[in-house]
Amino acid sequence: MLIVLDVKREKSLTLSRRLRSLFQPYEITARVKKQNKVTVLYLCYHAYRGEIRYKKLYEYAVGAPKTILCSQELDLSRTPFRRFESNALDKCLMQNFVLHLLRETGRLSQPLRIAYYDPMAENPAYLGKLLQETSALTVVSSMPRFYERESERLMEQWGVPLLVTNTPEGLSNCDILIAPDTITRHLPLSERTLVFTTARPAVSLKGTVIYEYFPEFPYRYQRLRAQTVAEGYFLSALYSLGGVKELAGLLPEKCGDGNTLYTADRLVQRLRHLKEPQELLCAE
Repeated sequence: MLIVLDVKREKSLTLSRRLRSLFQPYEITARVKKQNKVTVLYLCYHAYRGEIRYKKLYEYAVGAPKTILCSQELDLSRTPFRRFESNALDKCLMQNFVLHLLRETGRLSQPLRIAYYDPMAENPAYLGKLLQETSALTVVSSMPRFYERESERLMEQWGVPLLVTNTPEGLSNCDILIAPDTITRHLPLSERTLVFTTARPAVSLKGTVIYEYFPEFPYRYQRLRAQTVAEGYFLSALYSLGGVKELAGLLPEKCGDGNTLYTADRLVQRLRHLKEPQELLCAE
């Protein structure tokens, strides 16, 4: 079961409501929706006076997971609940978008230089698919021995060499950087680099840093859609908590850097202008 909590702090109260709030400082409404074996409990807490009484909310969730979907502004540190957070689906969406982008870009006169940044060697599964779309891939990891063994296996399977290094300098000339997890350190990138990751970096980076992915919301789950939380956040919970693993195959229609939205076509043109002689582009 997924639990979605919405807290409404009621400020503009009528005189009668203010008087009633002395005896009834809050109201809780609850409703349940079910669709395709997924159950969602929607809790709305109307706060008229005083602090949020999480113990009262807890009574509605007895026997249910205590991981809930809610606003980041809520402080759950002293409550029975914890806020749902996961980038598992974002990793899938990022990977799908990058693979689609590379396929649409096609063969260029100068191959794209692609780097894969995985400091703790936690995301090796993506490399096989990535090597099918490029002949120039560098892996930067603090655990190079793991990727060196992986490189031998992939070389036997795909016949494509994999350059493995533990120094960030290996990123200085890359056209595309793929980082499955949050980037927490400064990296030697150029302004032309396209960075694909799953969260806003903890440090400032050069280049275009894309960390938002926007797929179309699947029609079969529209009935469950929560209006009080972001669409992508809800999809992520459907995937991680609701077990809707089919969402891993979604292809984002657009992606974003927190300010600007990009389509795959727009980024394809950018990569082609970067790597192809202008006369060839004009001939097209």
